[in-house]
Amino acid sequence: MSSLYTRLKITLGKANADSSALPALQSDDNISVTEDSNITLLATDTNPETGIIFYPGGRCDPHAYAPLLRPLAAAGYLIVIPNMPLRLAVLDANRAGKIMGAYPGIKNWVAGGHSMGGAMAAAYVYKHPITVSGLFFIASYPAKMHALPDIHIPVTMLYGTHDFITRKSEFEASHERLPKHTDFIAIQGGDHYQFGSFCNVDITATISRNEQQSQTVSAMQNFLDKVA
Repeated sequence: MSSLYTRLKITLGKANADSSALPALQSDDNISVTEDSNITLLATDTNPETGIIFYPGGRCDPHAYAPLLRPLAAAGYLIVIPNMPLRLAVLDANRAGKIMGAYPGIKNWVAGGHSMGGAMAAAYVYKHPITVSGLFFIASYPAKMHALPDIHIPVTMLYGTHDFITRKSEFEASHERLPKHTDFIAIQGGDHYQFGSFCNVDITATISRNEQQSQTVSAMQNFLDKVA
């Protein structure tokens, strides 16, 4: 599945959110959800000190990540998911800077993303290392040109053991591209797409989507504790 044909199919195709993502995109008494150039989730009656910028994967519907990220909003973090041009973070890798400028009250920013989104978040951090307090990768890795082996902020990488899309060679190389204190966290039985809630993708996981996302949220909360 790591053939050139498969990778072109992934890049040129679209991974759309399925109907299970819709409830997580609705505002209620506890969470406010707004959408313009970004999808924003924020717990009501809170003044968060930490914001999370989540770059979507290539050609991936940003709405599909709401179920994964809503629990973190409920925990008191500002969540911002950019609507990228053509669903490609590579076309606006510097969006994080614009987002930060729009929320001057946030003291700590964490950047990262899924698949291509994580790579583009790393590209932003490479160019603006002092603007963020943490960096995370989900089924992703930094490009060689954006290696960050000496960065001192908390870094974590989450991956599914049944992910047959993320290139193994690049993933293994990322151990040299990231600092020694990076946490590499395996989701046993997880795949590439169940980090989001998609309807038209090949699922290779041996665990449920709910289980994969639950483990991911727990790992992210541990990561965010280090940032704090």
